Formats: sequence, C-alpha cells, structure tokens
Amino acid sequence: MEIKVLWGFEGDPEKLKTGNGRVMAGAVLDLDDDEYAHALIGKGLAEIVKPATTKQAKPNENK
Repeated sequence: MEIKVLWGFEGDPEKLKTGNGRVMAGAVLDLDDDEYAHALIGKGLAEIVKPATTKQAKPNENK
C-alpha cells in the first residue's frame, strides 16, 4: 500500500524499509504490511496516495 507521510516520525525500520526508521514529512512509502499502514493512517501520520477506485451507481433502467 502506498502512503504519503503527513508528519515526520520514528517507526519500525524493517516495516518502513529505512535504515534508521526515521521518516520525514512528505515522503511516499510503499509498505507491504497493510495493517501497519492503516495504523499510521489511523494515528493521522499518513494518508493513502491512491484511494480505492469506486464504481458510480447506475440506475437499473432509463426512463
């Protein structure tokens, strides 16, 4: 999952794929662990880069 960091923080270096675990604001990370990514989003530290695409609702019949 691709996320964009809104606030700088120190996290798990293995999950963040960084040397020391420090991440600066504005960085875009591609995380394999979706649960960790959602935890960062829930804390307000990051946001999803590409939101999930949704289908528009279409009427069953045209009048």
